[in-house]
Amino acid sequence: MPEKIDTAQSDAILKIIRTINSHLDLDKVLKSVMDVTTQAMQVEASSLVLIDEETNELLFHVTEGEKAKIIKTIRMKSGEGIVGWVIKEGKPVLVNDVSKDKRFYKAADKKSGFITKSILCVPMSTPDKCLGAVEVINKMNDGEFDDADRIFLDAIASQAAIAIENAKLHERIVKNERLAAIGQTVSGLAHCIKNVLNGIQGGSYILDLGLKRENFSNVDKGWNIVKKNNIFMKELVLDMLSYSKEREPEYATADVNELVKSVCDLMEQKGKEKNVSMQFLPEESLGNVEIDAKGVKRCVLNLVSNAIDACEESDKSNVEVSVQSTRGKTFKIHVADSGIGMSPEIQAKLFQVFFSTKGSKGTGLGLAVSYKIIKEHGGNISVDSEKGKGTKFTITLPKKRKK
Repeated sequence: MPEKIDTAQSDAILKIIRTINSHLDLDKVLKSVMDVTTQAMQVEASSLVLIDEETNELLFHVTEGEKAKIIKTIRMKSGEGIVGWVIKEGKPVLVNDVSKDKRFYKAADKKSGFITKSILCVPMSTPDKCLGAVEVINKMNDGEFDDADRIFLDAIASQAAIAIENAKLHERIVKNERLAAIGQTVSGLAHCIKNVLNGIQGGSYILDLGLKRENFSNVDKGWNIVKKNNIFMKELVLDMLSYSKEREPEYATADVNELVKSVCDLMEQKGKEKNVSMQFLPEESLGNVEIDAKGVKRCVLNLVSNAIDACEESDKSNVEVSVQSTRGKTFKIHVADSGIGMSPEIQAKLFQVFFSTKGSKGTGLGLAVSYKIIKEHGGNISVDSEKGKGTKFTITLPKKRKK
């Protein structure tokens, strides 16, 4: 009757299970599994071999121990060597003297310079198929492998198979999500570009008509429409670039009060045109902070512009922009308006790419980009709104750059 797994090996299995359940990065998980295996079984080397689904060759996916880097470059044909036999037959092999086993693949030792004395190899399988094998080489202190080692390595192989299946499932989910996101992106872009082209076409028609009839009022009107849509297209492209690229904030010391005030000054004319009064409330106690000033300014500009637009349907509305310092390590920027407000359903979708409440007037990227910029700072952006009673956005940012 085979011996049971000892306490140290049980602890190793538990460690492997915790590793598998805490990560989805297959390479990291399998490397950790084999590292634990090498230590727990007290062997000179270990490897995890997978079947290349395209060529059917055997690949040393993870190797631990002496000459590991060289061994990892070796490719074997299907059925070749002891590991090939194990994978093909789906049965474990325990060989304490490889010189007496005709299945032993001598070329691996010749290439790596490693001297193999003994091998324990078990198949790594799911209920449907064999994924590969796990093998350990040369017991320390010239020891020999036994049935207890085989039972333990079988348990290791089972956990490794679970890790591989989890990773493949995650990969399929990510791939499907990516395809869905691509479809959404293409659809959103097509909608935005179509609106821009319609605007340019309409402006061009008015411009041409004005030139033919020498009606310079129409020329001016048509040209303004074309310019407006060119600006819209530029903003769309810049937002797409910002949203699609992973980037680190370009930190510098900045005065938040001055930054926010410059946005309010810039938006003042737009507010007057739409009969919206603006108020800026600085925080005198807040000193300089470390932020990507250009990125944060873009976020505040987007929020203030949206706030003014939200007040468009009201006769007398106001937008209040304020800076607030907290007792902790963060500060806040509030943008509040007395406009139309939003339902909970709309608030839940606000930061989704290509979602817009402005119809053809918006790209649906402004808030998504703002959210991304703030998150890259290690901050947060939240919204509090009630239909018919206005909206308040709050940006929360660390005073010092994230480490």
